[in-house]
Amino acid sequence: MAYGREPNGIVNRLLKVAPLDLDHFSALRYLHARALRAQTGAVLSEAEIAAFTRLVHSPAYVDLLLKEEILGAWLHGELVGSVSWHSSDHAGVARIGSLFVLHPRMGIGGRLLAIMEARAKECGFAHFATGVTANAVPFFLRQGYRAASRGLRMLSADCGLPVTFLKKSLPRHHGHAPPATLM
Repeated sequence: MAYGREPNGIVNRLLKVAPLDLDHFSALRYLHARALRAQTGAVLSEAEIAAFTRLVHSPAYVDLLLKEEILGAWLHGELVGSVSWHSSDHAGVARIGSLFVLHPRMGIGGRLLAIMEARAKECGFAHFATGVTANAVPFFLRQGYRAASRGLRMLSADCGLPVTFLKKSLPRHHGHAPPATLM
């Protein structure tokens, strides 16, 4: 069956997006390891991919995941995408921890990112930041992000990935009530 990527396409209609919790972490680990390996072979070394895979299967990864709000995208009962975010150390900035999809260019990542941005906006955030591997930069640029710098994103003492740091600010809307903040 061919799936289109248009916003009202079949994938968009079939995709179910919901918060993920500890009960979903096995599927989440599988998604993260599989998607990173499949989509970063041209931009990461085998050693970097192996270090990330080891981290994903370690207890330390659960600790990282528990610090973020995570949304999952399900298609026919399979977890096919996830996005995570948390408040950063900079006031008003929501930091995207990760965005992984099994099937690129089908609109899954765009939908997850839009839902995450809307959720963060409801919580009072108007600015977003993330650090992504080179293969994901074009996607984020299409979503209105701009490159700020490049560097190494240390996920653990044994796992650092070369990334481009990106940021985005939502346009200001005058005359509207301020968004709600987290309690």
